[in-house]
Amino acid sequence: MNPEDDPEYWNSMGYSLALDGKREKAQKYYEKTLEIDPDNVAALNNLANILLDQGKEDEALKYLKYTTQMHPNYAEAWINLGLINEEANKVDEAMKCYDRAKDLDPGCAALWHNRGYALRRQNKFREAIADYDTSLRLRPLHISTLMDKAFAHMSISEVDDADRCYDDVLKIEPNHAEALGDKGTVQFARGNYREALLLFDMSLKMEPNNAKLLNYRRVASEKIAENN
Repeated sequence: MNPEDDPEYWNSMGYSLALDGKREKAQKYYEKTLEIDPDNVAALNNLANILLDQGKEDEALKYLKYTTQMHPNYAEAWINLGLINEEANKVDEAMKCYDRAKDLDPGCAALWHNRGYALRRQNKFREAIADYDTSLRLRPLHISTLMDKAFAHMSISEVDDADRCYDDVLKIEPNHAEALGDKGTVQFARGNYREALLLFDMSLKMEPNNAKLLNYRRVASEKIAENN
């Protein structure tokens, strides 16, 4: 067979381009894959990912619905369909999609991360933390999951647990502006205003217009002045 007649040739080329950040070119390769094999599950899902990144949720939804109808046991499509429902504020529908994916592929870290976020949006923080923990067991030291887990801990006043998450992030990326700022809010909550101020300043060097941190910094400075 001529390689150019093989849908997997085009899909794999598209995937390589997407990994290199050349997503518009990758889209053309996925579309070529589907010209040859309209039911190619990987290309359908990959093309939906590209469309999601472009903010074309309606087009992505069309491909994902078709994928889950034609390939109901393909977990990645259910995860992406859940993500679209989340972004449309259809959290219950999103959870159904994630639960379907969980039955199909419980070893997928992204599934547990996304499911945790959906639970967090419903203020189900303990359940969200449990899902984040599962995700981190499968994909340790993932910054986005650690940051979301910290947010859930802070939401139920588990300051020490949140602080450990921020420490883990800063071990991976010492200049992570958001983690530095959020760790500052932990120190602020503990009444450690000087430590908080130092962390706010480190974060503000990278995000000088962060209104929330500027306000925290102002209050921390006032607290230090009061205590002198």
